[in-house]
Amino acid sequence: MMAPPPSSWLQGFRPVAEPRRRLVCFPYAGAGAAVFRDWAPEVGPDTELLAVRLPGRETRIGEPPLHRVEDALPAILAALAPLGDRPLVLFGHSLGAALAYAAARALTAQGRPPALLAVSGRRAPHRTSRRPSTRGLDDAAFRARLAALGGTPPEVLACDDLMELMLPMLRADFAMSEAFHDHDPPPLAVPILAFAGTEDTEAAVDEVAGWERLAGAGFTLRPLPGGHFFLHEQRAPIVSCLMDKTFRNDKSHRTSF
Repeated sequence: MMAPPPSSWLQGFRPVAEPRRRLVCFPYAGAGAAVFRDWAPEVGPDTELLAVRLPGRETRIGEPPLHRVEDALPAILAALAPLGDRPLVLFGHSLGAALAYAAARALTAQGRPPALLAVSGRRAPHRTSRRPSTRGLDDAAFRARLAALGGTPPEVLACDDLMELMLPMLRADFAMSEAFHDHDPPPLAVPILAFAGTEDTEAAVDEVAGWERLAGAGFTLRPLPGGHFFLHEQRAPIVSCLMDKTFRNDKSHRTSF
């Protein structure tokens, strides 16, 4: 099978000649495709791992960042279009979960739904955020908010030159995340697997459990130890859960671990 054409929106990590499935990962705010590089050895030899790269970071650092999920969606769909008919698994953490959900709904409307939507560290889209918007924060307050979240290395936050370069992208990502809301979404005819950090103050387990309302083809909730960035320390169980056929094929009941 011919490899899909390259796209600036997708990063591959390991070529797979005849993949049985494709796992497309959407990073959290401020992150690039590289946060999923370490997943490649763990997804198995028959799964192609791809990660979405938004403008304003990594090899796209010179491009203006986007501020709305709706602005990113057409290009994401165009990048996914050449991937063929292999089962598609979409995984997103935090902001990435919103992007993955929007992509899953659009793909389903086009008649090519993903085999699984996996969301992590994000409240269900119909639930309002408990956190105040970062829109009105000055740079110092915004950097303090980043520090409180814990996802940005302290040495990066302490480097004024680096932060000056990164702040437009970070602010755009936060605006994209905060603005995304689906007030009364109909069920999505795709199985949904949701991961929640048991110490995550940004998206509590009960808020993540709200994705069940959208799951029209089966729902699984998997709480895991850790705070908002638990996906790094819990990579192995997350990948194992994603690859397990039980979670991709169970369309009949909700399972909680």
